Amino acid sequence: MADADYDVNPTRATLQQQGVMPQDPAAEKSVLSAMLISTDVLQDALVELEPSDFYIPSNRKIFEGMEALFAKSDPVDPVSLADYLRTEGQLDQVGGMAYLLELGNNTFALAGWHHHAEMLRRDAILRQMIGASAQISALAFDAPEDTKEVVDRAERMILSVTDRDVRSTYSTLSDVMEQLYTELGEMSASDNKTFGVQTGYPGIDSRLLGLRPGQMVVIGARPGVGKTSFALNLMVNAAAQGASIAFFSLEMSKAEIAQRLLSAQAKIGLMDIRSGNIRDNQWPQILEAVNSLSDLDIMIDDTPGTTVTEIRAKARRMLHGKELGLVIVDYLQLLSPPAGGNRNDNRATQVSEMSRGIKIMAKDLGVPVVALSQLNRQVTGRTGQRPQLSDLRESGSIEQDADIVILLDRSMTDEEAERADRPDKDVTDFIIAKNRSGPLDTVPLMFLPGSTKFVEVDRNHSE
Repeated sequence: MADADYDVNPTRATLQQQGVMPQDPAAEKSVLSAMLISTDVLQDALVELEPSDFYIPSNRKIFEGMEALFAKSDPVDPVSLADYLRTEGQLDQVGGMAYLLELGNNTFALAGWHHHAEMLRRDAILRQMIGASAQISALAFDAPEDTKEVVDRAERMILSVTDRDVRSTYSTLSDVMEQLYTELGEMSASDNKTFGVQTGYPGIDSRLLGLRPGQMVVIGARPGVGKTSFALNLMVNAAAQGASIAFFSLEMSKAEIAQRLLSAQAKIGLMDIRSGNIRDNQWPQILEAVNSLSDLDIMIDDTPGTTVTEIRAKARRMLHGKELGLVIVDYLQLLSPPAGGNRNDNRATQVSEMSRGIKIMAKDLGVPVVALSQLNRQVTGRTGQRPQLSDLRESGSIEQDADIVILLDRSMTDEEAERADRPDKDVTDFIIAKNRSGPLDTVPLMFLPGSTKFVEVDRNHSE
């Protein structure tokens, strides 16, 4: 077997009994001919194609030679190309001057070069799939201790193949400004000034302007204030606006979540739902609530002790192909550290690593990720008891990594609610304590404890 075979496809040896790798020598030859004949085709093809799109080693070297000449602003013709390949010691390997002249004389190639280029990309994608499959098999046979990391890497390899058509990673300032001008026109003409995932609370959306792809949003609160209830409200509201939700619950079971959602949607007390104390006249509203919730694109995972790596792998699978996605993690301190991590690390270090992993996940998946977080107990002993950024439990990295930090504050007793420096009874202050892209502010929400539902105090308060 020739060494060149391994250069093009390292897994060739394992596939000899299964047939020939996807390829089309005639299409490769046609594209190279068109590139040699037309400068316009040359420029377009160098943008649309890569050397790996050519399966035959000699054709790949010719394409790379054209790239090199074009990069130096030298003429790209059979004579110049032959001279370059000769200096590289590759002229005889590609078929000599005779083959280059044959390519340069095939004027019929101009008619169908673009279709032939698509054929090359198609075959290259198929070869990448075969190569990824071979690598995944190798990973499975030689898996490290953390099999979740293997699953994540395997999914990344498969899904990366679907990104094959994303050819260019740059944009000119002119293109960027033109796009911005168009977006401004659309935003100005639209009644809805919120983009990205909407929370369903006008006062909050007017300040955050929607939850944007790649953002890490942290929601912190003391135990019992209602961070999980707010997250469930956010989940339903966002789904009702068209978002696909991946909800990871490390504290409550799917059944408990369903009970809370049904209570809030049907406006029936949570204790009645849990105890099955349903009156005959309530069944129609329960049925309506069940049907309404079932129509939402919400996926719930209640696996305990999961890791950020596992959540990333699952969320990628759950949200793949969705136009608008949101990941919610309840809650950060219940995540397990990576299996391969240092067990001697203190808890603050582990939480910092998990926080960083959540931020990376948001950028990797291209969706906002909302992570709930506990607050330190010291907030209860402080005068005023209003939560601060520094109250985030094991806060260092969480505060730094987050794009938006929300702190929920509610008076826990009637006596506390009567104080001038505390929220009124059943009012939860939605404190925007950090916002990289907007203002800091406080939005009051009314908490309905019977159905664990949040509503805005002043629905007309939106800017």
